[in-house]
Amino acid sequence: LFSSCVAHKEMIVMQEHQAIAENLRSHKVLRSEQLVDYEAYRIKVFDQLMIKINAFDGSTEQFLNRESGSDNGGTINHNFDPAALYFNSYSVNEQGAIYLPMLNEVKVVGLTTDELKQKLNKAFTPYLKYPSTSVKLANMRVTILGEVNNPGVHYLYNEKNTLLDAIALAGDFTAFANLKKVKLIRERKRGAETIYLNLSAPDFVNTEYYYARPHDVIYIEPLKAKSLDTSSNSLGIVFSAISIAVLLANIFIGK
Repeated sequence: LFSSCVAHKEMIVMQEHQAIAENLRSHKVLRSEQLVDYEAYRIKVFDQLMIKINAFDGSTEQFLNRESGSDNGGTINHNFDPAALYFNSYSVNEQGAIYLPMLNEVKVVGLTTDELKQKLNKAFTPYLKYPSTSVKLANMRVTILGEVNNPGVHYLYNEKNTLLDAIALAGDFTAFANLKKVKLIRERKRGAETIYLNLSAPDFVNTEYYYARPHDVIYIEPLKAKSLDTSSNSLGIVFSAISIAVLLANIFIGK
């Protein structure tokens, strides 16, 4: 009963003004949001990197490459255990470096994956014939809790993902999701930052928080209607128990 009382507008992501929404019958582009410029993720201490090195003659890259869950084109094997990403990747140490065969220590902190790829291609040139490297983040995961249909840790195999992409992986919002109060916990250089987002606002796409980052924690709070629904269910159980007790009492009294 109470679940049907959740207002339809409370369930719409990036709502438009009512006057604009009524003009949708015109079948025109009513609004074009300018997305905030995407800033490529820069590698941080303790990140996990999947690195593949290919050479023209194929003589040494097998020695350099660790076992991974993707082919040279980057296609993910969906039967691959995500935990293996950790054990087969290169960990960025506290000094901001990784250790690679032939090159030993390589500074990586502060670089994008594309910048690191170019750096490795140049560094391997004296040792390999036409080296070509692939660099991907192995720890591109987010934790999604609260009013979604499949809460938990979800892996994103593309660096340029939005929060909505992540929420879609979690099975979308439940009927009781409070889109106006979504908590985002994001790692920064000096600690964790907590932000409250309004996903029902159309200008949400203009914020830097539109894009997901590794280790983001997203918590979707419930609407107040959920507590009312829970209370109504509890009251229903109580009233059912009372009804059964009265019925049994009448049976015994009748005897």
